[in-house]
Amino acid sequence: MKRELAKKMVLLSVLGTIGAMLFMAASLVYPHPLLLVLAMSIGQGIAIFALVLFLLAVALDLQASGELYIPEEENPATETPPSTEGSPPPTA
Repeated sequence: MKRELAKKMVLLSVLGTIGAMLFMAASLVYPHPLLLVLAMSIGQGIAIFALVLFLLAVALDLQASGELYIPEEENPATETPPSTEGSPPPTA
């Protein structure tokens, strides 16, 4: 259930981001001062909302997995290098 909700939230986030980019692109194509101010304000609001949706979807997905990621540790080498303390110097 949570994963389906997270997928829908990511889809809404993507659509919101595309909408925000269209608002901002419109202000570049038609550079009128009022359109610039409105497009940047509305575009920023939509983009922030899309970011919040995406972060919430990530949090829900992590909560739904219920697993803690623990990286595997590397296995120590089978042979340990000999200690140089207390060993006689090599003879030639």
